[in-house]
Amino acid sequence: MPGMSPSKRKGKQDAAVELNITSLMDAFTIVLIFLIKQYGSNVIDVAEGYKPPTAETRLAVDRVLALQVKQVGNNVIRYRIGSHPQKSERKDPRVGYAQLRRDLTDEKVLVDAALSDENLKGAVNIVGDASIEFSTVMDIMQSAAGAGFFKLKLVAQP
Repeated sequence: MPGMSPSKRKGKQDAAVELNITSLMDAFTIVLIFLIKQYGSNVIDVAEGYKPPTAETRLAVDRVLALQVKQVGNNVIRYRIGSHPQKSERKDPRVGYAQLRRDLTDEKVLVDAALSDENLKGAVNIVGDASIEFSTVMDIMQSAAGAGFFKLKLVAQP
């Protein structure tokens, strides 16, 4: 073809290619530190009479509000929010656990005001007794979400 110059690459040898893994090692170090931090040993003080279920996984428990719940009858729970005294409530078929939701709503204002970490606002640790029914756990989670707690962590003993 007229006007085209010959390829300049034909006469050159390829330069040696090196793999720089320094940035890859930095990324692995960060991941390793993250994993070590996740397997923390923070403890929640569980009230007398509550026996949480057991679990094999060990994750860090954030220092946020603890909601301890025990099922004492058909649709009847006993709960304790933070260090407040225990209360009992029967589930209303129309509105669920309304008193629990009101108590959590009152507590959320205080907890969010005391927390400086924005990531922990709206977080609650739910400590359920080992004998609690799944449907009750779901009702409690719904009450917590209705009170503004959208970051729920279910706590078990190791």
